[in-house]
Amino acid sequence: MTGIGSGPVVTASQLSFSYGNRPVICGFTAEFSRGVTWVQGANGCGKSTLLKLLAGALEPVSGIRCINGIDAVRQPLEYRRQVFLCGPGPLPMGYLRGTEYFGFLKSLYPSFDAKVLLKHCHGFGLNDVLSQPIATLSTGTQRKLWLTAALACGTAAVLLDEPLNALDERSLAFAQEELDSCNRRAQQAWIVASHADPCNGRSATRALRMG
Repeated sequence: MTGIGSGPVVTASQLSFSYGNRPVICGFTAEFSRGVTWVQGANGCGKSTLLKLLAGALEPVSGIRCINGIDAVRQPLEYRRQVFLCGPGPLPMGYLRGTEYFGFLKSLYPSFDAKVLLKHCHGFGLNDVLSQPIATLSTGTQRKLWLTAALACGTAAVLLDEPLNALDERSLAFAQEELDSCNRRAQQAWIVASHADPCNGRSATRALRMG
């Protein structure tokens, strides 16, 4: 896959990873530019593993990962400041309240945008639940909190794993509208593993098929 525009934001070269003796990703090479890249593939093909590798949450057996030229191995702390991962499961640190979670992220990501955060808290209807412990919230509400953080983090790369799961109809439409906006503005690289078009056909997404 070839980067477009001003060049690739995220570069993966010859990535390989195995769970025990079971190879999952073998020699994966790709470049991801600004805008939305829709990662497609059947369950078990390695989409989630790829996102974890690119986020630095897993270490490959071999291969290179860079974000804007920052190498994941040589500059691990700076690399992690350049990327945000929104996974498919419950939101981590469930003991925190929503306000505390967002405050923690502001301390980690220099580009975290408080104005964008307020906009998306309103858009996802979160204002009334921010004072509650995250673990007490429904799966869909936790998903909206995590997506709000992803949209506000301001990192060069944002990785979303099945971001549309468990959303109510209104929140689903809002999420797809915002991802479409991110795609058209093309200020960050969004790598989205999803069974459904993350922009719902509003704008053309680059596609990468695995498996």
